[in-house]
Amino acid sequence: MTDCDIRLLTTLPEMEAVVALQRRYWGDEPEAVIPAHMLHTLARHGGHVLAAVERDHGRPVAMLAGLAGIASGGEAAARPYLVSKRMVVHEDWRRRGLARRLKLAQRERALAQGIDLVRWTFDPLLAANAWMNLHRLGAVATGYCEDFFGEAGPGGEANTGSPDRLLVDWSLESERVRALAGGAPEQSTPTGALAAGAVRMYDTSHAACGRPAPSGPASVPDADQLLLEIPLDFVSLARQDTRLAQVWRAHIRSAMNALFAAGHVLHDCVRGRLDGQDRMYYLSAVSGRGA
Repeated sequence: MTDCDIRLLTTLPEMEAVVALQRRYWGDEPEAVIPAHMLHTLARHGGHVLAAVERDHGRPVAMLAGLAGIASGGEAAARPYLVSKRMVVHEDWRRRGLARRLKLAQRERALAQGIDLVRWTFDPLLAANAWMNLHRLGAVATGYCEDFFGEAGPGGEANTGSPDRLLVDWSLESERVRALAGGAPEQSTPTGALAAGAVRMYDTSHAACGRPAPSGPASVPDADQLLLEIPLDFVSLARQDTRLAQVWRAHIRSAMNALFAAGHVLHDCVRGRLDGQDRMYYLSAVSGRGA
């Protein structure tokens, strides 16, 4: 398989090519695909569409869109930031680092525009996304949004994911983000986090079939750092056991709402063997302490 280059797309035909890429992942539902004319417009007015393009054939195999945003509410007046809206990687090109390359190219693009903050949302039950966003990139989850795209979500996600979303801030000039952008991330494990004083927010049992189930209340222990376990492969779990998937969705919603209400943010993920099982945890900290 050939390598590819990261390019900034500018023309309408280029946008039409990445619409086809979106449909390959999301299907043909109108609500699930950003149309070419919208991509073209946002790219001409402060946003961008980045693509990983095959060197041999010129075919886009991954894409990432971003658009301009302005802070509101209690934040600094008129502070600009970038909204990262859509990433798709062709199934034949996954696990080759394209997602991280696109995000780092987005970081360079934002900094060139004088923007030092990127925001986006992601499904709290998708471990691979959590690992990329919080551990590999250094973003911090600062809030929880229930039914962010409606009960089903784009592409019918209610069947294989959560309708809720975590809201993340990626502070492009923070010390941690600069360090991660410059090289490999530090290694983090559940054992190491526990040794450093983190406390598990709730227990998780593993049945004979290997599918994890949350057990115990999702209350917030009195600790500066907490570990919140999620399934390593929620999509497969949801397809095999719809009842258990519903349990996880309700449990994570309750746990996240309690966590943020207690002043925590999610600042990293850890994964590894613990109690004889491969596990994945969010790592939270009281805002301003270790995050």
